[in-house]
Amino acid sequence: MKKYLTILWLAVAALSVSCEKTLDIDDTSAHELVLNGVPSAGKEAFVYFAQTRFFLDSSVNQPVVGASVTLTVNGTAMQPVREERCKYFFGYNLQEQDELEIDVATPDGRTLHAATYVPLFPDVSQFKATKFDSPSFKLFKVDMSLNDHADQDEYYNIVVTERDSGVRFNEWTAEYDTVDTIHATYFLVPYNPNVTSNEVCPYLPLGGYLYSRIMFMDKNIAGQQEDLQLYILQTIDTNEVEPFKHEYFVQVESVTPARWNYIISSSQQASAFSFFAEQGDVWDNVQGGLGIFAGTASRKYAFMPDTLDVSQSQSPMILQRYE
Repeated sequence: MKKYLTILWLAVAALSVSCEKTLDIDDTSAHELVLNGVPSAGKEAFVYFAQTRFFLDSSVNQPVVGASVTLTVNGTAMQPVREERCKYFFGYNLQEQDELEIDVATPDGRTLHAATYVPLFPDVSQFKATKFDSPSFKLFKVDMSLNDHADQDEYYNIVVTERDSGVRFNEWTAEYDTVDTIHATYFLVPYNPNVTSNEVCPYLPLGGYLYSRIMFMDKNIAGQQEDLQLYILQTIDTNEVEPFKHEYFVQVESVTPARWNYIISSSQQASAFSFFAEQGDVWDNVQGGLGIFAGTASRKYAFMPDTLDVSQSQSPMILQRYE
């Protein structure tokens, strides 16, 4: 027996030695310049600008000290009016169809450049929510009409998020928790020929919820009205303490082609995420570095499902524009 134990010990020792390998970790890929900005109509212009960090570095954003950041709006150059931890504000409220360029120069001679425009606000009408009750879940059908601008080549992005607030009993801790969270929910898209002929982003697992977005180009509905339906499924949580509030936000965006490409590519990467697979590239449009600079104009609508009449099997409610 002692002989066999000795052989086993020698085998384990040999295996541990054979599995050892010294890795030389090179951090030369760190400190690349990154610029992210989504100029939105009706909001102040700002961008994030920083540099990447080594993946073993536990610090957060790496600012570039002494960098020059210039925003050009319709041919007029602007300098930041304030800076907040890698976030540069320009004190200008963006308007539809503004032409934008961003230029960055660092003290060590590196430069970034990107250009975009601010699209028109989406023309949305006839928003209505209808609730269908069941013992285990609530189903909401949201009807909306999107009126396309005849003389504009546009891309549309529609997302749904939910806000929960109130008190909920936590079965794990046997205590009552205060909840105030905004998270992604999911919606189903019925057959809409003009929409499904274009790209629809895949469903993504996000914080325990399934998440999807509708994205489509206007090439099939140019100058026309497109009627859409969103189906939102809400499970019933018996641990919620009344009064508990649920609120849904339906955001309809007009986006530039650059933002379209960025969302599509990042969604594909997220849906294929694996710790054991090398990730591909996410589309960007920043020259001289990494990142995205792409415009958007959005309308957000909200409704509180708890206020819908539960005494009726179908209760329509006109949605109110949130902002």
